[in-house]
Amino acid sequence: MNQHRYSEAQILCGMQELWERHQTQCFFLSRYMPFQPDDRIDVHLQSGIPRWSGEEIDFSDLVDLYKGLQSCFRFECTHQEWSNYFRLDVCRDDFEAWERLHAADFTYRRVAQFIAARATAISFEPVNVIGQECGPAGAFYGIQKLVGEVIKCPREFGPGTRIRDVLTGNAFALFWLKVRWITAQRAPDLAQFDRRLGRQVLCFMLAYVSFMGAILSSLQVDPSCYFFSAFTLIPLTGLVGWLMERRSNPLPPELQTFRDLAVWMYVDRSHNAIQ
Repeated sequence: MNQHRYSEAQILCGMQELWERHQTQCFFLSRYMPFQPDDRIDVHLQSGIPRWSGEEIDFSDLVDLYKGLQSCFRFECTHQEWSNYFRLDVCRDDFEAWERLHAADFTYRRVAQFIAARATAISFEPVNVIGQECGPAGAFYGIQKLVGEVIKCPREFGPGTRIRDVLTGNAFALFWLKVRWITAQRAPDLAQFDRRLGRQVLCFMLAYVSFMGAILSSLQVDPSCYFFSAFTLIPLTGLVGWLMERRSNPLPPELQTFRDLAVWMYVDRSHNAIQ
């Protein structure tokens, strides 16, 4: 990897991670449709909903796509640059002409190339420590910058600090998403943990509804009470999910601290550089 730019392969991995995270719906079951680098983006996005296949691009979806990519990869560009790159001005004026002349270039690979030319990479290169080159130290400095991207003012932490003591909730999810794509998805995939946690929260919801239903039925109370008891389920479920997420630890035993992760990233980077 160039010290100042992410590779096309890394960015493609990042898009895969981002798409999968954003398209998990319906009781935590993924609706993610895997893509190939040369797939057309609009065709792929429509493939999950067959009745939308072949329709013209909805520009509001492209704005969301653009903003999501810009936030994930931390690059700056104008809407005009994005539009010019894929000739979306032609698409807006004459969809058939765009389809004929430019649509074949609207692929994930081309988006990755667009981002790679603009996104400045965080360096995980070895650094000089007391006159000696130290790979894990360079990886740790890179990790510090990653944390700074997901938390505006993170608490101070050192190599021996537990990752989950600093990062929880959405901040942890975003941090690990970045670790995954920067390592080209070689870091452990924690998606199964998220789905398992979701199923546990869903089981709690069903148990609560069944329990309250049984109590209210036995008391033969006014039917409106069912509505109010169900309404309390929303904040209660949110609280339970919040507590479960913070008390649980999806990380494997060998990657508990920032030092563990820094050493792993250094070894992984060295191994794959040799290959």
